[in-house]
Amino acid sequence: MKRVLLPTDFSDGAWNAIQYAVMLLQHKKCTFYILNVFSVPFTTANMMAPEPGNPSYDEASNKSNEKLKIILKKLKSKENPSHHFILESKNNFLIDAINNIVEQNAIDLIIMGTKGVKNIKGTSYGSNAVAVMEKTMNCPVVVVPEKANFKGLKEVVFPTSYEFASKSGEIKTFIDFIKDYESTIKILHINENEELSNTQIENKKLLEEKLSGLEYTVHALTNIEPALGISCFAQSREADLIALVNRKHSFFYRLMEKQTLKGISHYSNIPLLIMHHS
Repeated sequence: MKRVLLPTDFSDGAWNAIQYAVMLLQHKKCTFYILNVFSVPFTTANMMAPEPGNPSYDEASNKSNEKLKIILKKLKSKENPSHHFILESKNNFLIDAINNIVEQNAIDLIIMGTKGVKNIKGTSYGSNAVAVMEKTMNCPVVVVPEKANFKGLKEVVFPTSYEFASKSGEIKTFIDFIKDYESTIKILHINENEELSNTQIENKKLLEEKLSGLEYTVHALTNIEPALGISCFAQSREADLIALVNRKHSFFYRLMEKQTLKGISHYSNIPLLIMHHS
């Protein structure tokens, strides 16, 4: 039984991500935790955190729960007997609420949407999605752009610099998806130098051993900014998913360093799976 967390702010993007999650995991037995986080401001008269019984708290809580029930009703109309849904309404900060539920319920995967925020380079992931990708380090995250529709996983792009050996635990989610959909993996090597070091050659061999029995091809790009290279390659392939391991000091971690995640703006049309170093 897979446990999946679906944060929602009741936006169109969040609903699209929920639908994407249900389709992506249609062949799996799953418990989905649909989470809405609401906040009740402190008042100058009472600096204590609002609790049940407080009119402002009760109003916000009731509104959150009613909207969650509407989502559940919409999902029940397309009911999958392998899927079970639990509604969670929390008065908390988003990351704290997510981390608590991940820990308490042994969550295997987080899937969330993003409406995106406009900037001079186009569309980048929304601040909530960025925060979850950066700060939820014990659970893989799939971020689903608002206009992304699930059409299977025919091709999955797996960028790597071969700087580190890929561990079975950290890429397990990725491998599970590949096996479910018999996807073709496009290993994309991005590096500043054309020649691989001895360490990179060894890590490349180890990765290919872990992908033994799966269909994959190997590609390389050099002398290109990683985010742009990944974007151009994935878009040209009409890839269904980009899967990345977020590891400190790796080339992708350098993309994640800036709070704005400027490089991620290039992935606005393709869902992104972030797996964390185990």
